[in-house]
Amino acid sequence: MVYADANIIVRYIVNDDEDMAAKAETAINGGFMFVLPEVFAEVVYVLTKVYGIDRKDVADSMLELLVFVSTAEPEVMKAAFSYYKETHLDFVDCILASHCIVGGKEMLSFDKKLNSFIVKKLQ
Repeated sequence: MVYADANIIVRYIVNDDEDMAAKAETAINGGFMFVLPEVFAEVVYVLTKVYGIDRKDVADSMLELLVFVSTAEPEVMKAAFSYYKETHLDFVDCILASHCIVGGKEMLSFDKKLNSFIVKKLQ
């Protein structure tokens, strides 16, 4: 298993450097890439803020990518990308919400939007 950094995934998604994108695709399609949640968060930030890609398109791309890469808690990450797609929450908040809703973890936050979203999902 090889840990991927954000650049590997960004090159794979945006294909703005053919050589790097081809190497990233080979590595990802080889089925031996591991992606940390922190790396996914960086990818989401770069794709939305630097490349200006719509959050729904980013979420769809990341959900597709999850088929080819490994991550510590795939169900939590799948839910986090789904929440990112359907809300205006920051991606890190979507990960936190997913840990509560899917993972059954407790969380303490002063963020009213995040708390409200979690309560609604748990009802």
